[in-house]
Amino acid sequence: MAAGGLAVAVPAGISWYLAGKIQSEALAVEPCPAVPAYDDARFVGLSPGQARLVAIGQQPALSRPGLYGIAWPGGSGHLGASVVTGGGVVTRPLTVAFGSAPRVGQLAALDKAYFLGDAAAALGIPVEQVAMPGPLGPLPAWYFPGPRETFVIGVHGQNGSRKDVLRIVDIAHRLGFPALAVTYRGDLGVAPDPSGYFRYGQTEWRDLEAAVQWSLAHGARSVVLVGQSMGGGIVAAFLRYSPLAARVERLVFDAPMLDLRAAVDHQVRRHTTPVTGRLAAPLVWMAKRIAGVRFGVDWSAIAYLDETAWLTVPALVMHGDDDIRVPVSISATLKELHPALVDFEVFPGAGHLESWNIDRARYTSLVRSFLTSVASPAPGRAI
Repeated sequence: MAAGGLAVAVPAGISWYLAGKIQSEALAVEPCPAVPAYDDARFVGLSPGQARLVAIGQQPALSRPGLYGIAWPGGSGHLGASVVTGGGVVTRPLTVAFGSAPRVGQLAALDKAYFLGDAAAALGIPVEQVAMPGPLGPLPAWYFPGPRETFVIGVHGQNGSRKDVLRIVDIAHRLGFPALAVTYRGDLGVAPDPSGYFRYGQTEWRDLEAAVQWSLAHGARSVVLVGQSMGGGIVAAFLRYSPLAARVERLVFDAPMLDLRAAVDHQVRRHTTPVTGRLAAPLVWMAKRIAGVRFGVDWSAIAYLDETAWLTVPALVMHGDDDIRVPVSISATLKELHPALVDFEVFPGAGHLESWNIDRARYTSLVRSFLTSVASPAPGRAI
């Protein structure tokens, strides 16, 4: 009896533990702080236009040949794509964008968002601080005015921030589009969802609806929605439920989280435990069931690939094939389900939301070409 009870208790305990990991890593609301923790790397050498850094812990981005933002106490800047490694030291081009230059010994934070500091100064374009009335209270946003009558609305991912979508805003604004970098429930300074957790679009879509309503009230005739990671799920839910979905002209998805179940499976496959090694599928299935009960996860409601009638307009989908958070298979499945509507582009070697960073020129070209058909100026308005 004791052995039989243990045989049941161990798998149950593993599933319970895994459900807790789902809560902490996927559902917990931990807003992106205004000031980073400066715990990714340390400056060990500096010369004009160049920095030598050592990683603190596992920091694959530090050695990845892409463009990244970097911040340190008193300043921030950009790391160039060139990477030279040796003896645990990474040497990269460094451009100081704001504040004072770093000093040897200072700690630094890496950021795929790239455009750090003041948004207007980072992009070199005017920005207005606005707030739209949301279901739970005010929703701050950055508004970048432009001459066209199609607004581009950027929705960042889980525990991200508005600065994450500035890479898309930069491209769209150069084409003349007005753009919004929006917030939603759970963001820094915004009321959380009553559940206390992220709902992957199930409730957050109403906050996006408030942004679309604001756009229409401020001159937009249509909108282009941009969804990054969990922001992709929010966009899909908006399209599924909102009566304003008809005002959407095009979609841009970057590593969209359209199936949290698949993302959990993807991450579980990368890990082993001392007791069981690689986790068996029944344990993962039970963990999802437990998470559903413990944390109120309605897995079917946020499985946006199970029913895709919400996709009725062209979509550009970009995804890195080294994404450890959202499997590239999610984007591939969307393409398979809607081959005529979806332009699916894979970025080799790119991690989660790092396609722009790995190949800025290609990313920019794809977005520009995709938006060209909606890039006609409003009647009587010049660019």
